Amino acid sequence: ATEDHTTLLLNCYTKLNKPENLKEFILLKDRDLDFDVEIAIKVCRQASPQESLMLAKRHKHHDLYIKIEIEDYQRYKEALEYISELEFDNAEIYMRKYGQILLQHAPQDSTNFLKRLCTNFSSDASANADVTTISPQKSDPEDYIHLFLNDSEHLVEFLEHLIADGCILSTLVYDTLIEHYLHVWNTLKVDAEKHKYGQKILKLMQNSEIKYDKSQALVICHMHQFSEGVLYLYEEEKLYQQILRYHFSRGDSNAVLSCCRRFGL
Repeated sequence: ATEDHTTLLLNCYTKLNKPENLKEFILLKDRDLDFDVEIAIKVCRQASPQESLMLAKRHKHHDLYIKIEIEDYQRYKEALEYISELEFDNAEIYMRKYGQILLQHAPQDSTNFLKRLCTNFSSDASANADVTTISPQKSDPEDYIHLFLNDSEHLVEFLEHLIADGCILSTLVYDTLIEHYLHVWNTLKVDAEKHKYGQKILKLMQNSEIKYDKSQALVICHMHQFSEGVLYLYEEEKLYQQILRYHFSRGDSNAVLSCCRRFGL
């Protein structure tokens, strides 16, 4: 029998609505049978997606396995678990491809996995290998930032974890963190919480080891009306006249006088 014969037989089983025969032929017969695995998976998917999953897993057709879990079963956590069991290179590929939908439907689990992928990744497959030959692998955080879309809270959680882990991040990543910090800050309604969160943002901006674009940060602080950030950045750039104008625009006469005394204006 050739590939064409076995593929035709699989299609016949499907047309005749005989999933039991289909399952027996693919999963229980001699594994050396010559058939196109990808076509077989697609045929099975129409008649019995569960068998197509088993076939995809056995033959390591990762993309089809993940696609079936997501599209046919909406089992997002199971798809994520499968990705986490792959080798590093494949985990990267499929997280880039399916990360956005996984973050949408399983945000916390996906965020946790991305933390691991970008700090010290090891799959279950690697765990069974000789540990002396395995070195920690890390993915580039910039490859995943766009996946979060409007989920500022989980993006902030993700980036904070990287900083706490001692990762050296690019200017782009720090710019993104400040921007999404301010998105979260803007959504807070309780004054005490908002003040506390604002201090966290200011502390990050004041950290001399953090390399971010101060001009961009200034624009974002203005957009979100984060006055502490605006005033800090003006002072950092020695834009004292701008500080004065800012207080004038807010009608804060006490702050205007204080600014004049402090900077000799």
